[in-house]
Amino acid sequence: MTALENKLGRYAAPSSDTEQEKQERAERMVRKAVEGWSGFDGVGIRFLPKGSYKNNTNVRADSDVDIAVIHKGFHYLNDDALRPSDKIVRHPLTSKRYEGADFRAELEAAMRNAYGSDCDTSGSTAIEIAENGGRVKADVVPSFEHRKYYYDAQGRVRYFEGTTTRRTNGEWVINYPEQQYGNGVEKNERGTGRRYKRMTRILKRVENDLVAAGKIEALPSYFMECLVYCVPNDRFNHGGLTPLTDDITAVIAHIWSQTKPHGLAKDWYEPNGIKPLFGPGQKWSMDDAHTLALETWQNLGLK
Repeated sequence: MTALENKLGRYAAPSSDTEQEKQERAERMVRKAVEGWSGFDGVGIRFLPKGSYKNNTNVRADSDVDIAVIHKGFHYLNDDALRPSDKIVRHPLTSKRYEGADFRAELEAAMRNAYGSDCDTSGSTAIEIAENGGRVKADVVPSFEHRKYYYDAQGRVRYFEGTTTRRTNGEWVINYPEQQYGNGVEKNERGTGRRYKRMTRILKRVENDLVAAGKIEALPSYFMECLVYCVPNDRFNHGGLTPLTDDITAVIAHIWSQTKPHGLAKDWYEPNGIKPLFGPGQKWSMDDAHTLALETWQNLGLK
């Protein structure tokens, strides 16, 4: 085994058993804090683990937990794609509580009650619970159900169900974590011989190295997951015998070639299959992806 193959094997590894125990403990503690808070009595709440934790793309020693705390009392919607005659009737939200910023404020109160000074509410999106010896850091995201309406191939009104979060600056962010999870499992288990998530972890680890070396600015962890997801399945091993070096070479080469100016990456979608990867409002660009691919190639000494 080459030195590079050995390194890639370490980089491809998921969280250790000890880290997984700490992740699960952090999730249980967040649930307990919310369920025990009297301010949420009578309010429908569901918990949705998401991000790298849920999708099993965490890398070792970088294993935070993301969990959405979702208000089930009502949903926000986007029916801009529908004809006026098909617009959704917005019924009065007679049973709602804690719309918008109010829900975040109540969730902050619940987290401060449970965690005291370990609770940091200064972030624009997530409420952060600090790591300690028994748990990893947890990002708790106050969320609502969201529906994006569209017409299917037969002209019938359908909708994508996702979540929406109000940032402290008033901006709303919409995500589709459950579609992301399902598509990721499909690609990993049946599309790539279980190499998709391994390649994602490798790219995340290399990105960490590049940031530490001052080669690039830090990029969101989710961005690496998106880029690897957009690589066609035939670039990955299917029999379990292909060296990791061959896979990462094919993956990085594809990302680099398709993120050139006028490359096909302009039409890529996030793993949820709903949001354009390089659409308006994203925190990254095709140039970021192109630079990351080039720096990764050079960092690993690929040929």
